[in-house]
Amino acid sequence: MYVPRLPLIIVTVLAVLVGAGWLVDSIAASRVERAISRDVEEAARLDVSPRVNVDGVPYLAALATGEIPSISVHALDVDVAELGMVNAQTRLTEVQVTRDQVLTGDISGAPARSFTRTIRLDGVALGRLLDMTDLDISHPYDISPAGGVAAEAQLTGTPFHQREPSTVIVDLRLVGDEFRMTPRELVDAPADQTDEEAQAVRDAFTLTLDTRKLPLAGRASTVNMSGGSIFFEAQRFNVSVAMSALSPVEVTGD
Repeated sequence: MYVPRLPLIIVTVLAVLVGAGWLVDSIAASRVERAISRDVEEAARLDVSPRVNVDGVPYLAALATGEIPSISVHALDVDVAELGMVNAQTRLTEVQVTRDQVLTGDISGAPARSFTRTIRLDGVALGRLLDMTDLDISHPYDISPAGGVAAEAQLTGTPFHQREPSTVIVDLRLVGDEFRMTPRELVDAPADQTDEEAQAVRDAFTLTLDTRKLPLAGRASTVNMSGGSIFFEAQRFNVSVAMSALSPVEVTGD
């Protein structure tokens, strides 16, 4: 059976060109991600290089558009005063860049539409604030957790001076600059528990925190519980990129 060779050659050439273009684009994006990671690590004096992702398919389309759709910086196990180890993500959107910035990743000073910082407090970090070494965080109901200025969580831990762990359902609220965690219900409380003992448990799981002291570069705008952790998020608009601000150890924003 005769197969026309010209169409086959054309398809093969196109496949090779597409593959080569994808490879070049991937290499360029990887170089930029490494450059941003290095710059953030040096500017914020991190012990571990953060993971960086630049969006855009293809990435080099930014040479024509002058815009990188989004850049995310993930810093894992960063030691933050009073919290211990936290994980954080900083995301920039619609970053306006020059051709040189697209190729080198030197985005310092570039304007961006939004800056979003999200930090995750797991049981260890939150337990440190509550003086509990065995704190477990879960969702109290078998539904997808909601977020916003209010959420809820189920906490299990052993309060100081207590011999057995207690489980409580707490309300998580953002009120102005403050995060307020207030017990709403004691779960599996001993039948012989006195009112004083119950109140002591509630007090142990009560927390008020100025969110401006969190490594958010601003006060928290949303709080939610997911995957055994509590997440706080802060957002700013129309910012100029500062490399040190892409790390959670930079508590105050520019």
